[in-house]
Amino acid sequence: MFKILYTKYLKKLLIFSIIIAVIYIILRLAAPGIVSKNLPFLIIVFLIINAIVHYIVVKTDVQRMEFKPDENLSKEEQMKQLTNIERKFITHYMLLTTVKLLGFLVLLVLYAMLNRPDFLLFASNFLVLYVLYSVFEIIYIKKPVVRN
Repeated sequence: MFKILYTKYLKKLLIFSIIIAVIYIILRLAAPGIVSKNLPFLIIVFLIINAIVHYIVVKTDVQRMEFKPDENLSKEEQMKQLTNIERKFITHYMLLTTVKLLGFLVLLVLYAMLNRPDFLLFASNFLVLYVLYSVFEIIYIKKPVVRN
């Protein structure tokens, strides 16, 4: 189940990234002053980071989806097991989101130190990508899984 879920996510993430790249090309031709020349590298960074983070999240979520109650245990013990699995998922997701955000902040600070003249444009493009990829991730995670 893990492989199927992760492969579906990667396909959708890749399509989403290609759409953003096409929009970048159109904007670069139509209004070059509003997009940073480094945006293609940012798209690749977001693609790779989101793929890695989602790999870990799906690994944890599969445990929850494949949970089968042990009939030898009481209802309370079964609920406790399921609650522990759900807590693990939430903890992993929040931890990974925090680490990802801190990593992105480090990237922004490094860019600001190395390329100050282009920083405002880079940071605004970065923020737009961060919001777009975050919305994509949240929509995908919240989407119910259809089991075949």
